[in-house]
Amino acid sequence: MKKQPLRVKPFWRGVIAGVALWGCAFATTAMAAGLGPMTIRSLLGEPLVADIELVAKDPRELGGLTARIASVNAHRRAEVTYAVTALGLRAAIQTGKDGRPFVRVMSVQPVTEPAMMLLIELIGPDAQTLREYAALFEPPETQRRP
Repeated sequence: MKKQPLRVKPFWRGVIAGVALWGCAFATTAMAAGLGPMTIRSLLGEPLVADIELVAKDPRELGGLTARIASVNAHRRAEVTYAVTALGLRAAIQTGKDGRPFVRVMSVQPVTEPAMMLLIELIGPDAQTLREYAALFEPPETQRRP
């Protein structure tokens, strides 16, 4: 017995196409907010202090966001060392003096390696973003003293 192709009436074709197009438009705008560049504010031998810019086309997209260090499973999948336990890493959204939000990444323990990888997760009401950062630390002796 030969299978007959599925026949859809013209009305339903339009409905299906409209729903598919609406879904695509919604998916691309669901989370336009993202993670920008990271600035390291600490030196080697100090606890980590780093700021990550939050970027969005519309400032209203930044409401309802949370940031965190990605899970141990995400680190394994990305083949990135999970330093949260050893350093006491944490991430949170804060607001700068200029009123713009950013992600502050901090550690309890001092960083003893000159380089490390970080996986930061940005979570919004409808989506989440995961981004990997390379953090390079300068030794304190490279800083000029006035």
